[in-house]
Amino acid sequence: MKQICLILTFFTLIAFGAVAQDSPCFENSNGEWWPIEPELEYKYSEGKASKTSLILNDSIKFNGKFYLIKRETYKNGKVKESYWRTENGAVYHYNKEEGHESKDLPASPEVGQEWNSTKNEWSYKIISLTSSFSTPFCDFNGLLEVETRSSEREGTTYSLFYKKGVGFVGLNVNGIPYTLIMPNGQINEKDFMAYGCENLESEQEIKTCTQQKILQHIQNNLKFSRKYEKGEILVNVIIGTDGNVENTEVIKAMPNSDKQQAAVIKVIKSLPKFIPAQVDDDKLVRVSFVIPIKF
Repeated sequence: MKQICLILTFFTLIAFGAVAQDSPCFENSNGEWWPIEPELEYKYSEGKASKTSLILNDSIKFNGKFYLIKRETYKNGKVKESYWRTENGAVYHYNKEEGHESKDLPASPEVGQEWNSTKNEWSYKIISLTSSFSTPFCDFNGLLEVETRSSEREGTTYSLFYKKGVGFVGLNVNGIPYTLIMPNGQINEKDFMAYGCENLESEQEIKTCTQQKILQHIQNNLKFSRKYEKGEILVNVIIGTDGNVENTEVIKAMPNSDKQQAAVIKVIKSLPKFIPAQVDDDKLVRVSFVIPIKF
């Protein structure tokens, strides 16, 4: 193998309820797939950022129709506003810059339904009404999954997941988790770490040390024939609350690379035990991250 390129993208838990629910994972939620209601507030982890999404108790009128204002406030202080309404169960949003409305969800979703945005920049298709979406904290089931593509972003597929009575709970980009619903309130979290790294002074030093140990393990143990397919294999890895590798899944790979995939999975499963991730007064939690390995 000429090269291994390792980048860890951490998706550290979390999916508590943002409105009154009987459990942190919304097991007892019910109602519309995508409720658009005043004062509905959620927090999300989005890539390397985080944001709070709040539907204001206020509306604005465009072209004779009233829309509720959704304000997204990012941790870095950036604020975005968008405009939403429902009609007979369907969900619409208004593009203020371009002066038109588009449908984001039909009134009675059915598998196979397809539609486009007003100017055909986006295409939508309902994939399932029973999909699953897992975060390190919650395993969501019975979800509406909508696949969407942009005419301006060829080769990129977005999978959006909605839970009845809750709405949007997560987003995958080309199969990789990108946006996760989070709990309200202050979260004190510690990422998982490799043994031998725990006493370093800063979180960044611990993270770098952990990545280096993972990379070294892969480099030392990934062996197979010199005949291999060139490209990249993306592996989603879950570290359990006991610090061991709980699950591995190849989410992207080159054609004709079954043997390479098997070799990669075998090595990742053999990673030594870690110090597990924690939140809120040392509560142990699962954590998910992606390892891209380039050949």
